[in-house]
Amino acid sequence: MTALYDQWQAERQLRQSEVVNRRDQVSTDLERWQANRLAQAVQLRQDLNDLMVDLRTNTTLRLAQITEDREAQILPRQQIRQDYVQQLQANTEELLTNYQAERKISAVEVRQQLEYDCQVMQATVSELRLGIAQELRQIQQQVAADRAGYRQDQAMVRAELLPQLIAYVEDLQVQVQATLRNLADVRQEAAIVNQEQRRSDRQVLTDTVAVMFNELADFRQQLQIQRAQLSHMVWGGAAVTPAVAKPPTRPVATRPVASAHSVAEPKPAAKPAAKAKASPAKSAPAPAAKAKPAKVPPVRAAAAARPAPVATIIAPAAPEPPSLEEVVYNYLHLSQGARLSEIETELGINRFQAVDALRSLIQKDLVVKQDRSYLVQEEAIL
Repeated sequence: MTALYDQWQAERQLRQSEVVNRRDQVSTDLERWQANRLAQAVQLRQDLNDLMVDLRTNTTLRLAQITEDREAQILPRQQIRQDYVQQLQANTEELLTNYQAERKISAVEVRQQLEYDCQVMQATVSELRLGIAQELRQIQQQVAADRAGYRQDQAMVRAELLPQLIAYVEDLQVQVQATLRNLADVRQEAAIVNQEQRRSDRQVLTDTVAVMFNELADFRQQLQIQRAQLSHMVWGGAAVTPAVAKPPTRPVATRPVASAHSVAEPKPAAKPAAKAKASPAKSAPAPAAKAKPAKVPPVRAAAAARPAPVATIIAPAAPEPPSLEEVVYNYLHLSQGARLSEIETELGINRFQAVDALRSLIQKDLVVKQDRSYLVQEEAIL
């Protein structure tokens, strides 16, 4: 063991001496390289300085030579330029003189040609005016004769067709009245069928929801049992039997109560009288805010919940203004359906008021929605 330690110590000293020798060698090499690099830099700088001096001297000599050559060439070039300018001025003056003479000759010829063309055009215009005036007189005479004949024919046709037209209009009015009565009967029957269908669909939906709630209760009970078993398996202890949970009761859907008049079918709109053709303005419907409702609107339950203010002076009761639901219903009944934006624009209400009124009317089966349009129930059925 001691021999190994001595050997390791000897090798360690050898390695340390090698490291010291290597460090000394590296330091010596670095100093030598630094000295060589400094010597090369000094020599390179000296060479560059010599090159710059030679280049500056050569450049000065070259510039002096170029300046002498240019000064020697200036006088001949100036003489050549002056000769060229004088020749160009002479040619330009001669060209301008010839061009001015040609313009004078051309102006005289053009003036003579324009005078001749003007005389010819004046003669042609006079002839055309005379011909147009003659044709216009002939056309006026022909139009007067045609108008007289047309008026005579129109009077004869009016005398022949007026009795037939009166009889046809009366017959058409009778047919329209009968058709309107038939349509009113069909509307009432369709409304009854639609209400029965809605009731049956609502009952089926209620039964389906009840079955789903029962299945949910069974599923929750199974989950509780599984949780108890899993807790017993993990934590041990006595098995806890979960209490049987009561099936969740579905909240009863409340439907707003409507009066007997709201359930009844609305009467058809007022039909025009037999003399409507003579006074069409009387058969036009009045604005929605002023027209009488075709059927009694839903009961205003919100108005009954408001506390009546205590009045110190008993005043005669003013007529109660129609509610927003009445106004919306009357507008839909008169306009035969409208979109939500049209209702807001025509009645001057905001989006929340319109949506609340329409939702209440839909819940009371007075209005239905079809393709983004809101219609009164009997109109939607037809």
